[in-house]
Amino acid sequence: MATQKKQNNNGWFKRHPLHVAVSFVLASHLLPAYGQEVDTAQDQAEQQVEERSGQIEQITVTATKQATNMQKVPLSVNALTNETLENLNIQGFEDYINFLPTVSYLSYSPGLAQIYMRGISSGGDGIHSGSQPSVAVYLDEQPITTINNVLDVHVYDVARIETLAGPQGTLYGASSQAGTMRIITNQPDNTYFDAGFDVQAKTIKDGGAGYTFEGFVNVPINDAAALRVVAWYDKEPGYIDNVYSERLFRASGIRINNADLVEEDFNEVNTEGLRALLKVDLNENWSVTPGITVQSSDSTGVWSHNPDKQGDLKTGSFNDEFTDDEWYQGSLTVNGKIGDLDVVYAGAVMDRDYYNETDYSAYAEYMEDLYAEYGYYCLYYDDMYNCVNPNQYISSDETFSKQSHEIRFSSPQDERFRWIAGVFYQKQEHDFDLRWVVPEYPTTEDYTPIVGEPVVWVTDQLRTDKDMAVFGEASYDITEKLTVNAGLRFYELENSLFGYYGNNGSSYCAAQPCLDYPNLDKKTDESGSTWKANASYEVTDDALVYVTYSKGFRPGGTNRALTGTVAPSYKQDFVYNHEFGWKTSWMDNRLRFNGAAYFMRWDDFQYAFLDYQVSPVTLITNVGQSETLGFEFDTAFAATPDLMLNFSGSYNDATLQEDYYQTIDDREAGIISAPKGTKMPLVPEWKLTGSARYHMEVAGLPAYMQLAASYTGASWNLLETDWRTEQDAYTLLNFSAGFEHEDGWNMEFFINNITDERAQVHIPWSFGIDNPEYTTTPRKMGIRFGWRY
Repeated sequence: MATQKKQNNNGWFKRHPLHVAVSFVLASHLLPAYGQEVDTAQDQAEQQVEERSGQIEQITVTATKQATNMQKVPLSVNALTNETLENLNIQGFEDYINFLPTVSYLSYSPGLAQIYMRGISSGGDGIHSGSQPSVAVYLDEQPITTINNVLDVHVYDVARIETLAGPQGTLYGASSQAGTMRIITNQPDNTYFDAGFDVQAKTIKDGGAGYTFEGFVNVPINDAAALRVVAWYDKEPGYIDNVYSERLFRASGIRINNADLVEEDFNEVNTEGLRALLKVDLNENWSVTPGITVQSSDSTGVWSHNPDKQGDLKTGSFNDEFTDDEWYQGSLTVNGKIGDLDVVYAGAVMDRDYYNETDYSAYAEYMEDLYAEYGYYCLYYDDMYNCVNPNQYISSDETFSKQSHEIRFSSPQDERFRWIAGVFYQKQEHDFDLRWVVPEYPTTEDYTPIVGEPVVWVTDQLRTDKDMAVFGEASYDITEKLTVNAGLRFYELENSLFGYYGNNGSSYCAAQPCLDYPNLDKKTDESGSTWKANASYEVTDDALVYVTYSKGFRPGGTNRALTGTVAPSYKQDFVYNHEFGWKTSWMDNRLRFNGAAYFMRWDDFQYAFLDYQVSPVTLITNVGQSETLGFEFDTAFAATPDLMLNFSGSYNDATLQEDYYQTIDDREAGIISAPKGTKMPLVPEWKLTGSARYHMEVAGLPAYMQLAASYTGASWNLLETDWRTEQDAYTLLNFSAGFEHEDGWNMEFFINNITDERAQVHIPWSFGIDNPEYTTTPRKMGIRFGWRY
């Protein structure tokens, strides 16, 4: 019998729908504001005038773990501010990732994506038992980097999204070898009452219709405490059609179709969530801020199409495909002072429950074609030695848990010599149960590793990663204009894999039930150090230049299988960064032009590959070296008090610096999988973003129009030259126009992807059978209404 969809015992959302919370927040403006300041609306109006004074907004970032003017930070930092996020109508990963010029990515579906910076990409990431990411992701002070996927955090009431390009191993540690992305939320404030909501209706060309409800409230409890609550519900419409398709399994001669699964616009996703932060000032020096964020997403279908085989925005799926993704993060931040020293403790726990079923029938077709070539009759047999329909799917039942703790001390930042130092601990566990299910396969112990279930392969493992570190940075002003900075981090790492993988064969299963006899128990321990050296010079009050030499690292790990041709474990890999950058403001702060040029060397980089002639499971090996030569820039220009222009971009030329041999045997035989000079995968040479926003008056009301564009250059999908495909460049163009009334309400009409571009976000290798293409959302039109207290 087929496995049943998982019933999640942690279904908090199912028992307590967040529609209630959303309704509370949306209605909050009707409540009396306890402790509010009577001139809040006036302050907001004055702020709007200031924002349109003809100067560029001053952006404060916390990239150095200190609140600093972005123009004074000698690092490559890019920030999407709260105003920019609202102007671009950004709600999730797909929205903001295209407007981060230093970030490239691949995405399979909501909550299933990887991100890259500065060409540090081998194309072999995202494997449960494989390498950790090369870019760390933070939600406020807490890392939320998961082992194989980026959390798709709904973006609302967010202060900014910061990207720190280049190795950040000193302050941020493991998996920050190429950069760090930080989502910074708005914090509680006990000095004023605030509230607001946004309602949106949207429709997709040749697709479905959806809607969004979002709201927030900031309530001062008394002079020493405040509560901020944010809630959201988003129904994202589908646009992929599952059309009638057939498969012929050549060896057995079995032919199947998907007539009972045909459906239009079947890739829908519903997301609901809640974030609550409570800030309490214990006294004039100490405060505590506990918080919790919870989010649930339920999706159906796939986000890929097969234009060559089924047609534009059409696919042929032969099994139900869906995902249930629930996660929460509990956090505690303590800020205080001991003498002149600032003290910060940041701790968090996170838990993610993820269940997914994915069609895997293309693999069955590939294997039956292969069997037919060699004269075999069937891929699978029943107990009467008859051919079994090999149609199959993969069920993924996963739990990811994480805890992190950091305490740091910093000296007064106005002193000539200043420093920051701390300790860090992190433990993450990934418990995953993956089952390859063939519904018509026999369920007796002679056939399956899980008696009673038609499973042909199972991976039931617990992965544990630990990271302990001490770190510090110090800065010294040699003169009023020249500052030097140095950082150092010492760390210890631990990676382990425990559990079972395989079928019911004697080489995997010692006895039935197979899962009671684990065949995997491996552990690796590593230690090391990473560092940074930086010098900055203030040419004028409006111009700063800097040079940086820094090192980033990513932990190693263990391979499941022992093959004799691939090492039993893979080592840490390291990035060495040489960078020259500048921060400049011109024309009385009407023009900002920041940038950096860099050369990066990636040593012994980790690469995951699957070759059935070597092993039935994915293996990771340290390949060699790659280099990236590139530059990035960020420009903002207040052309007039009513016209703001932004233009940013990056260029990366990332190439392999030595021949890649997949195994030891390949090296001895001279079989090269990727020769020296090969372009690294998933690295577009150019990525550009730009926007123009114009304010005006229409019928006596303040109004605006905005045009925003992003360009992503062509890239390769894989490293191996015999198998890879070039993914085309694409441009996305968005338009919006609306009104902003002085009473706090606003209304906007928007069109995203005006040209209905069919972007090739990722083309995975699919056994040479289906060749699906993952794409962005087609043209989307909608209207949004909002209100601010």
